[in-house]
Amino acid sequence: MATTTTPLFTLLPEQEQGYHRGEVDEFMARAREAYDSGRGMPLSEIRDASFSMGPGGYDPAEVDAALDRLEDAFAGAERDRYIEQHGEDAWYELLAERAEPLRRRLERPDGRRFREPAQSSAIGYQKEQVDELCRQLEQYLDGENPMSVDEIRTITFTASTGAHGYDEAQVDAFLDRMTEIMASVG
Repeated sequence: MATTTTPLFTLLPEQEQGYHRGEVDEFMARAREAYDSGRGMPLSEIRDASFSMGPGGYDPAEVDAALDRLEDAFAGAERDRYIEQHGEDAWYELLAERAEPLRRRLERPDGRRFREPAQSSAIGYQKEQVDELCRQLEQYLDGENPMSVDEIRTITFTASTGAHGYDEAQVDAFLDRMTEIMASVG
């Protein structure tokens, strides 16, 4: 006799593409076990999670939102464990240490914070928009500009080529590190 389990997320109609249910369920089960055991899960593993697309499947927007909440929960649990063991001052010292390489990049002049795309015809992120965000992030780290981690998770930039753009992969990697810091502040 087959048993059916309640889906974790909304299942899309068969004519729509969604995340593969089995892959999502397996990932969420591993995350639940890691959280419940207290051993944690690297935030990068959550952020880098990807699932096959197929007919039906889970609603990608719901799963992506759940992954954001999961990242926040693991960051909060890490923060709480560290504070319990070492104290709140030590936690903020650790965050400042983690943020230092990011701060050095933010302090670079406009137009020179990241490398340009490898080829002049390659697509990158418009420098002016990325530089504006960098100025806001620098103010955030200085405690002068309250921002939410979701502002970073959902930001989009206009595409640009050659010398007018920054390399997408490098900017994305930087924003991933910034997201970790912001999610850890609590």
